[in-house]
Amino acid sequence: MTDALASARALTAELRAHLATIVLGTATADGTPDASVAAALLDSDGAFVIYVSGLAAHTRHLRVNPRASVLLTAAETSAGNAFARPRLTFACAAEPVARDGEKHGAYVAAFREKFGATIDVLATLPDFQFFRLRPQSGRVVAGFGAAFNVDPLDWSQLTPIGPPPAR
Repeated sequence: MTDALASARALTAELRAHLATIVLGTATADGTPDASVAAALLDSDGAFVIYVSGLAAHTRHLRVNPRASVLLTAAETSAGNAFARPRLTFACAAEPVARDGEKHGAYVAAFREKFGATIDVLATLPDFQFFRLRPQSGRVVAGFGAAFNVDPLDWSQLTPIGPPPAR
């Protein structure tokens, strides 16, 4: 296994293990892009789950254009060169979770466990809603010349992008 591949696998494992927030890319119905941040966790199917306010632009965007981009990055303070900041991105299909559905209660419990009692307040607000962001494709950049496609169902399965990394 090359150093670049090993580094990329370590990065995807670290980002998965420390997942708490995502940079969320959405677009309006006419394609105007927007970026925001959302608290997130992964469900048992590997989908990112977010709990967002109906007052937020990203929620309105997801309702009319159910596609999103998710970005996970290494901390800026430890990222080294800004041009090769370690990062993982996924193109996702978004689906709302019904408040009266069976997953809603399980997601409230999972968010409470991960993020604390704030969820108990948010769960009483009628405009908050869960969305599942199902990864369709992924890409990890672990440094210069270390870019790989990521299997969205198994983040350890990486395929080099472009010419093979130098040994």
